[in-house]
Amino acid sequence: MTEISLLGCSETTMTQSTLSGRNALVTGGSRGIGLAIGRSICAAEARVSLMGRSLADASPESLGFTDEESSRVSLIAHDLFQSAATPEAVQKAANTMGGLDILINAAGIARQSSLVNGDSADWRDMFEVNVLALAEVTKAALALFPDTGHGDIINISSMSGHRVPGKGGCYAPTKFAVRAMTEGLRQELRASGSQVRVSCVSPGFVDTLLLDEYFTTGDDGSFQKSDIGYEILQPEDIAELAMHQLCAPDRVDVTDILVRPTGQKT
Repeated sequence: MTEISLLGCSETTMTQSTLSGRNALVTGGSRGIGLAIGRSICAAEARVSLMGRSLADASPESLGFTDEESSRVSLIAHDLFQSAATPEAVQKAANTMGGLDILINAAGIARQSSLVNGDSADWRDMFEVNVLALAEVTKAALALFPDTGHGDIINISSMSGHRVPGKGGCYAPTKFAVRAMTEGLRQELRASGSQVRVSCVSPGFVDTLLLDEYFTTGDDGSFQKSDIGYEILQPEDIAELAMHQLCAPDRVDVTDILVRPTGQKT
């Protein structure tokens, strides 16, 4: 049997050879998991629009894209807290690429904020970005997906959407909501006859600035990422799993992928 290569969706006996001709919008695209997925999708010959609030002064080259890839990359500076402008930002991405049929919802906020004595502003921020902004981007994007009813949406969730860690506070509930919205959307789309696939990737600890922020917003800041004590996942690991979902045969709809560092106990 022909060897299957996930990254880049190269030749297999049962899947598409590349993502050539496809158009992907990636939120949270300026760094971490979002940027890693955007780079993998671009390497598979698709056009990619990265969305992030810090992208106003960036360029594809500054984000690690090659000169050849840069011609397929556009940057959309948009703050997801500005919800009224979200449909326009999504439309701009689609116009720049000449279409839209892949959405990666990778934007997120992670703060340790206790339900007993946490800062309610942190609660609101996490629900605003992790839940409501994801819904708003998805609604705007789906309106621009092909009339054929085909396409892919991948939501970056978390292991915290499957079990509540000791200091989950309001972060875990936002990721449980992402799981519920993913399945709810899948059912809505099937009821309407759409074949758009909706999936999650639910990672444990990943080496990103989001994880840094999570630990530095703890009750006393005493535990840092460097104290974890084992090798954690890299953004490229999550990108490879997302590519596996995107490159699966049309008959395959991956619901969720749970992935932890080998050393993570819970």
